[in-house]
Amino acid sequence: MEHKLKLGIIEVLNVLPIHYGILKNIVTPPCNIVRGKVTELNNALAEGEIDISVVSSFEYARNFHLYYVFPNLSVGADGPVKSIYLFLKKPLEELDNDTIKLTAFSLTSVHLIRYILQDYNVKFTQKPTDDAIGELLIADEAIRRFYSRQDPYVYDLSELWNQKTGLPFVFALWICRRDVFERYPEQVLETYHALIESKNRSRDLYNQMASDGYEGVFPDARSCENYLRNIHYELSEKYQGGFLYFQQKLLLLGKLKQIAPIEFIPLD
Repeated sequence: MEHKLKLGIIEVLNVLPIHYGILKNIVTPPCNIVRGKVTELNNALAEGEIDISVVSSFEYARNFHLYYVFPNLSVGADGPVKSIYLFLKKPLEELDNDTIKLTAFSLTSVHLIRYILQDYNVKFTQKPTDDAIGELLIADEAIRRFYSRQDPYVYDLSELWNQKTGLPFVFALWICRRDVFERYPEQVLETYHALIESKNRSRDLYNQMASDGYEGVFPDARSCENYLRNIHYELSEKYQGGFLYFQQKLLLLGKLKQIAPIEFIPLD
């Protein structure tokens, strides 16, 4: 019996333009789908419980020796991403000896905010607390909070990064385990090409995607469609540069031991 690979898929809107063709059976990859939160898929891929997945870009950076990157696939933004928000009770410039609660679902965003706020007198926690002056949220949860309009000050982390560095930011990558590629190269490449085909087929379906997915997250389908169209799903040289620069900053902060080269899966 042919071995079936396991493909990790996150159930949030920002990856839908890559996965939509697969989820709607327009494209059929030669693998089984495993659904989960990004932190769950990060761990599952690192432990070899799944073979291919979208993961936090920080997961690739810290364990790059385990992985190959899939070309032309990422979740990024050159300016606001509109789904990674810092919600505050007072302006950013007034932070002083304050505590910020961090999401438990994104290592990349957690390290990004540590870099952005490194010159501020703030503390971070992931524990439940009533003392926090603000909270970092990501993805659909952050979008719902944004549209609730309950916070006096809201900052888009991708926009803050862009203002600070002038560079785009890469939040997520599609990667595979190296040992899986060595054992099943044809199936891995078939899955990669299925993801690319799904992305290409989905380009004409943004309106349908938004209509299917906006309820419970956005106030209307148009807002959802605009959000999806704002995100960068390629992995151009400019975005690769932004990712490498982020790693340089994490190295200085002691969050990485070395800078991970971007090693793409062999396509030949």
